[in-house]
Amino acid sequence: MKKTLTAFCVSVLGLCVAFGAAASPASVSAAHQTNNNLPSVVSANSGLNLEPTLVYEPATAEALSAVKTQSVPPASVVLSVDRDMNVKFGAADGGKLETVISEHMSRFIPVVRLDADTVDGFIGWMTNTYRMADIMAISSDIGVIEKLYADEVTFRVNTVYDLTEKEIPADRYGTWQYIGAANAAGCNILMFDAADPNLSVAAEYVSAMSKVCWAYAEGRMEGVRAIAAGCYGVVAGEYETLKDSIGIFRKDGVTRAQFVAAHRGITKYCNENSLTALTAAANEGATHVELDVQITEDGKFMICHDNDTSRTSTQSGAYFVNSQSSYLLRAELRDYNLKYKDTYPLLDSVVKYLLQTDMILILELKLDSGSTKAVSQLKAIEKLKDFMAKYPKMEGHWFAITFFSPWAEGMREHLPQIPVGYLGGGLSGYETDQKQSAWNGGHVGLSSVREKIAFLRKYNMVLDETHSGATNSTAANYLARGYVQNTWTFESVKHLDWKINIATTNSAEECAMFLKEIPVKGIKPTAAEFEAGKITLPCVNYNGWVEDRECEIIEVERTAISVSFLLYCKQEAKYIQDEDGYSVAKGEEGDAGYGLYSDLITIAL
Repeated sequence: MKKTLTAFCVSVLGLCVAFGAAASPASVSAAHQTNNNLPSVVSANSGLNLEPTLVYEPATAEALSAVKTQSVPPASVVLSVDRDMNVKFGAADGGKLETVISEHMSRFIPVVRLDADTVDGFIGWMTNTYRMADIMAISSDIGVIEKLYADEVTFRVNTVYDLTEKEIPADRYGTWQYIGAANAAGCNILMFDAADPNLSVAAEYVSAMSKVCWAYAEGRMEGVRAIAAGCYGVVAGEYETLKDSIGIFRKDGVTRAQFVAAHRGITKYCNENSLTALTAAANEGATHVELDVQITEDGKFMICHDNDTSRTSTQSGAYFVNSQSSYLLRAELRDYNLKYKDTYPLLDSVVKYLLQTDMILILELKLDSGSTKAVSQLKAIEKLKDFMAKYPKMEGHWFAITFFSPWAEGMREHLPQIPVGYLGGGLSGYETDQKQSAWNGGHVGLSSVREKIAFLRKYNMVLDETHSGATNSTAANYLARGYVQNTWTFESVKHLDWKINIATTNSAEECAMFLKEIPVKGIKPTAAEFEAGKITLPCVNYNGWVEDRECEIIEVERTAISVSFLLYCKQEAKYIQDEDGYSVAKGEEGDAGYGLYSDLITIAL
């Protein structure tokens, strides 16, 4: 699927109307209505640093009407429809979809349930009847989601892949089949059953791949379980389920430790982008490693940030695209200390090492900044596809980021299953030669939620951006629409304070001894510990070390035969900004600790 800039801007009414630009009156039929409402997500007043999206699926029209007056309303409302786009509450007719939206949905993001029988009607409705600037769709049929993204009007609709009927594999990478299929279909949200025993496995891995995990909860206990598992969205058919479950999380903190990506590996005491830096990242407990990839004249992939060798090695001024890999392998890296005798690693060497770890590779597609030689002659993305096929065991370990549109376009065409993060509108050689501005529209960095999401939808990309005040202030609004925020590049542990999913940092080693997980298997507090509300138990740090920590016991429900509870532990952390750092003001010091919740635990009394 390829969409031209013309199609992007003027198809029927198109994104340019939905996201703020003017449309020619001649392009809109007299019967066509538009709704440019962009609801702002209201805080649920919990203590969570990044609150999960609350999603309500009302059973009756009266229930939908009643939820509008709640002080903490859901962010989104799920509506079922028939072929004629009438809203259905069970067997009851709720009226035309556009009427329900106009009368009841000003505070909510509509999420329309679709299947093979209703998707064509929805596409027609969006094209000819009622254009929404902010609407989502949910389906258990991946073909429906694919059809929406392939359409020139409805590809802008954010989608949810309903997997509540699927069992979650115990191995995290078993969920890749769903993540890959969702990404290829242009879908960012995957929804599972909150009762599934492996929910926390799916929530962790979906988030690690920069997707959003929702869970459907039947009742308060499942709602609490979904939030504690680290799901970024909770869906329920009862409003009280949403309100009561989020109300348990009153203490400041997170329900899943932040992902930490070592920027170019560990660079504090290693050469950047070296095998030594990669090894150090694994040893220090980074969850991801971010490395830059170039392509050589003989079609090999090598790891280096720059297009040429002058800054990083003893080899002066050799461009990767104009050099043989055998020549480049003789260069010695010099940006830290020559005692390591590092050379530019081949991507093959990186992959062979990563297969011994559980780190996910964030591969930044530099590739000569998208030059004509890299794109048209060396066909870098086509070669990358062949390269990845050589390593089937790496499936599900890849996440790509790029500044350059030829690589985003190429990934969408040749490697559509792999999520791609957008770094910014870098101008590439290819675009210069084609007399095009960056990203076919001069996109450098859009501050508005609607403009950025419109852009990301077109290229099927996720957020990966430099951190700023907007990162925190707009996090909930992005999240509700299917985008967790990954941000770069931190120079201290200040990222622990931010509302982000993956923190790319030059200080990954500083997190090594920070709390990553509160294990729950076999935990059974004594009556005295319940009375005191505290228990000391072994917890796991980022680098895998285990140490005893005092945890607070938060009771969720007690019956005559069982008790359900959460554990909560506080990680203290201080940062001192390096003199040359840019993540906070020069010389600034502060606290960047966080509280961490465990999964929900239920034990017999």
